[in-house]
Amino acid sequence: MKIGYIVNPVAGKKNAARHVPRIEQTTKDMGYEAAIYITDRPGDAVEKTAEAVREGCDVVVAVGGDGTVNEVVNGLDGISVVMGVIPAGSGNDFSRTLRIPQDFEGALDCILKGRTRTVDVGTVNGKRFVNVASIGFDTQVVMETNRIKKRIPGPLAYVLGVFKALTGYKAFDIELETKDNIIRKRAALVAVANGMFYGGGMKIAPRAVVDDGLFDVCLVEDMRRLRILRLFPIIYSGRHLLRPEVKYFRTTRIRIECLGGYINSDGEIIGPCPADMVLQAGGLVVIVP
Repeated sequence: MKIGYIVNPVAGKKNAARHVPRIEQTTKDMGYEAAIYITDRPGDAVEKTAEAVREGCDVVVAVGGDGTVNEVVNGLDGISVVMGVIPAGSGNDFSRTLRIPQDFEGALDCILKGRTRTVDVGTVNGKRFVNVASIGFDTQVVMETNRIKKRIPGPLAYVLGVFKALTGYKAFDIELETKDNIIRKRAALVAVANGMFYGGGMKIAPRAVVDDGLFDVCLVEDMRRLRILRLFPIIYSGRHLLRPEVKYFRTTRIRIECLGGYINSDGEIIGPCPADMVLQAGGLVVIVP
């Protein structure tokens, strides 16, 4: 078996690259062939993944954060190749949902000794995502967090991003269309989830199951800034679902229209609304413990 490792060298305080010798040696010790692909710019993991597939890798492993995972998913050829994850970013939220060890040694051991699980994949305007796509206040948080985490990595960057985004917060008029319903609201944000977590451990979709064939949608209606500030800490436990401003439902597809809104897909801003999201049940095979 040939395993290709797509390594983001700037992930995790630029620590991901230092694991390469250990990855190569341990993989070879287990009797497998290791191929290392180092990314050198945003989006390069998509190309490196496609290259790994062309070169005969049976497994392609994302060594980085959720952004690297997203790019690897978009570079894979359907479900013909198995994906693995060694969390090495600031959030690592998709791997949390799958209960992949968050430490390097545990994650590498999982790659070499784990089992496979078939999970769902979402698409937003044709681009694949595996964790969460969202629109609204959250996109501004992501923009601010991406600036902050260049200096302060980890979950703290997201918390600081929330405070910074609050200074310019404005609600927006939104229309959600599913196969069963149309919802029009003035909202703070809407998150369409395949996984449970985002923002470095915030349990935005506590009822999400990655292989149930459904998106979990969390809609937060407009509220004052102080109430938003009070809401975010309780998302870590999933207790935000108890708040009257929070609506939660499931669907297989959704179209989101909003004026001036941008789309956050697995932690990356990919473009403006509208957003057409469709779930592909069983679209990916992943190594899990």
